[in-house]
Amino acid sequence: MESCLSKIMDIQVKSYFERKNKFMKKIKYVIALCLGMMLLFGNALSCFAATESGTYPTRKGTILVTPDAYRNLIPTGHAAIVLSKSQVVEALSDGVGVHKNNWKTKKKKIYGVSVKGTTTAQDASAANWCKKQAGKSYNFNYFNINTRKKFYCSQLIYAAFLDKYNVNLNTSAYKTPLGNPIHPMEIVNSSNTYTFYQYKK
Repeated sequence: MESCLSKIMDIQVKSYFERKNKFMKKIKYVIALCLGMMLLFGNALSCFAATESGTYPTRKGTILVTPDAYRNLIPTGHAAIVLSKSQVVEALSDGVGVHKNNWKTKKKKIYGVSVKGTTTAQDASAANWCKKQAGKSYNFNYFNINTRKKFYCSQLIYAAFLDKYNVNLNTSAYKTPLGNPIHPMEIVNSSNTYTFYQYKK
């Protein structure tokens, strides 16, 4: 009788450890799988992580520029002048106005630009000049950069520094027989500016 009980106990103990070993192998497999998935997911996320250098523009009179295409189709880019940490002045399709300084929430690529040879007080004064244009309509004639009755985005900033300090931010990159419009990226590429901030996501 004792012999039979002993064999039964041996079998039960052996069965228990076999089940335990199988269970532990499954646990190790699941852990390894989870770690592998986390590693792959982490690498995938890093591919989409934003890159940033410099300090985001908040000083009054500094300039924000993006080459982002309008509705991901038309390579118009965009530019605005910083009014404060929370506000910019920009010319949109509904005209010149004051809007939120929240470009990082909606732009894929951003440049922070400052004009060479101007003081911080002059930059701030240029921003005030742009603010005074608020309410004026959008200038759809991109070749007419001399009008001050209406503005498009980069023309507004161009006009502020040209009229106040005789600093020309335009280049000849888009010059045609019809005129010499100023593309937002020309403000970045101008010899009269320098880039202090870049952001890409």
